[in-house]
Amino acid sequence: MERPETTERMRSALTMSMLIGMDLLIVLAALALAGILQTERLEARALTEHLMSLPLTLATFILAYYAFRLYHAHWEYAGVEMVWAVVAASGLATAISALWQWYLDQQLMPAATLVILFMLTTGLVGGLRLLLRLTASRVAAASAELPPTPPKRAVILVNGKSAVEVLVALEKEHARRYEIVGLLDGDRRYHGAFLRGVKILGGFELLDELLARNAVDEVIIALPGADGAHLRHFILACCRHKIAVRVVPVLSELLRNPAAARTRLRLHEVRTEDLLHRPPIELTQPEVQAAFTGKRVLVTGAGGSIGSELCRQIARMNPALLILLGHGENSVVAVQRELAQRHPELALCLVPVICDVRDAARVRRLVRHYRPHAIFHAAAHKHVPLMEENVAEAATNNIGGTRCVARAAARAGVERMVLISTDKAVNPTSVMGATKFLCEEVVRAEAARGDTCFVTVRFGNVLGSRGSVLPLFQEQISLGGPLTITHPEMERYFMTIPEAASLVLHAGAIGESGSLYVLDMGKPVRIMELAENLIRLSGLEPYRDIDITVCGLRPGEKLVEELFTEAERDRMRAQGRMFTVPRPVYLAADGLDAMLDDLLALAAAHDDDAVLTRLGDLIPAFRRWRQDYPAAAEVEP
Repeated sequence: MERPETTERMRSALTMSMLIGMDLLIVLAALALAGILQTERLEARALTEHLMSLPLTLATFILAYYAFRLYHAHWEYAGVEMVWAVVAASGLATAISALWQWYLDQQLMPAATLVILFMLTTGLVGGLRLLLRLTASRVAAASAELPPTPPKRAVILVNGKSAVEVLVALEKEHARRYEIVGLLDGDRRYHGAFLRGVKILGGFELLDELLARNAVDEVIIALPGADGAHLRHFILACCRHKIAVRVVPVLSELLRNPAAARTRLRLHEVRTEDLLHRPPIELTQPEVQAAFTGKRVLVTGAGGSIGSELCRQIARMNPALLILLGHGENSVVAVQRELAQRHPELALCLVPVICDVRDAARVRRLVRHYRPHAIFHAAAHKHVPLMEENVAEAATNNIGGTRCVARAAARAGVERMVLISTDKAVNPTSVMGATKFLCEEVVRAEAARGDTCFVTVRFGNVLGSRGSVLPLFQEQISLGGPLTITHPEMERYFMTIPEAASLVLHAGAIGESGSLYVLDMGKPVRIMELAENLIRLSGLEPYRDIDITVCGLRPGEKLVEELFTEAERDRMRAQGRMFTVPRPVYLAADGLDAMLDDLLALAAAHDDDAVLTRLGDLIPAFRRWRQDYPAAAEVEP
């Protein structure tokens, strides 16, 4: 029995032979037609004068077409580049054929005849390829499975850069699913024109009219670089009319790789991050890739939302060793398996480690043994209300764990350590925020002592992370509501998990020791607005289908988070889409160790009240808030 690859090679060879044969006939016919069109009659002498050069002329055309890969194309996907290949090949072959005539026949065809020969071969050879493309498309469409339901009427929101690529991809991947009724483009110059047989109906303002008269079943948004405000307007308009809406994901990648766009385009349902006030930010740069390629990297909290995403992005940079350190065995093993499946070449470079970062001796041994070039410290307790009830645990895990990792890094001569902090550390009102404030102080103090580069990265709420408000809202919607928010005026800064990990890696690669880095997250988002929009994205109406109730601020919560203190704001500077701050000294480094020893001793004794008092002594903003808002600081039994 013949192997499939052998059969495929034979089929390809047969196809190429047939094409070469047809092209030979086309060139012969073009030579005869060129003579007839030039002289208005067929003269045998005109052909016999060039019999010496005829074989070489035919061979030249075939070799030119072969050199320009006209016998290797997949005709179903042939495009404009194939037209230029035919033009260039015919032009080159015609010019070389003239040289053969001059050298062998001692005379040239008239210039007009050569021009006609070029035009005829270009048109006929190109026409044959166009016929092949149309035939291949029809055969592919006929062999495709018929959809179980009639195609959906869809309108596509595009701009000039995305329109053609999206249409081509839709034709290949979703031709049977959609009937494209038209395009909407913000550029008035294109209104009324046709792209691949689809009319540009007008501007985006026509969307409301199409939705109101039920002219479409689905809206596809293909607007690379559109900001959150525009996306939110389009999405919510569709939600009001109960029309499905989908977004072309990662369109920039498709535009950078047109070949992939022609063969594959997946549509996804609208995600909550599409409703942010800004487009996602990409910070990855060549120096970030270079900083971790071939290096040993340790990530604490590797099983968490941020830690696991850090591991995913680092794995793509081909590290020499990636140590996945976590306290929960199931989450660490899950991340290790995922990375080994995605990157088989790294399977032996992934080291899962189960460890409590508070165990100083164990952390020191691990760092000395694996000698990482970089440490990313993502392990922490982050749930604000829960830490109000577990004060000592928050102190020992967050402060004690950070100090253990930082000291081990400094003693082992680790090149870089990055602390992942939070905006809740700014003028903290919660136990979690206060402990992270002291974590930042620990890292700043270590930065002043040794050669290890210590960097702090601070960001706001992370969409989709465990403990984030969005999974809670989605669960409440699935249960029929109500959605619970703590205050109608509460605002938060949001970023996506990939953005957060990208910021951490960027700071780890280029950060200056002792500095603090914060992503430019745009304007804060009102939680009430987020809840209402999320309900609409689910095809429901707020307060009619799903209610929203206000349950009051929880212990330690602020109405509005801050990204910087006043002292930091005076010293910060913009660096691309980030802000960098040489972190001020809030607590004297000389006495910091003694203060933390005392605090951690109280936490080890599980004396929550004493720990709270000592946190207030160390952080005046925390003490003032708990004095001014005692009811909000108390935890109900």
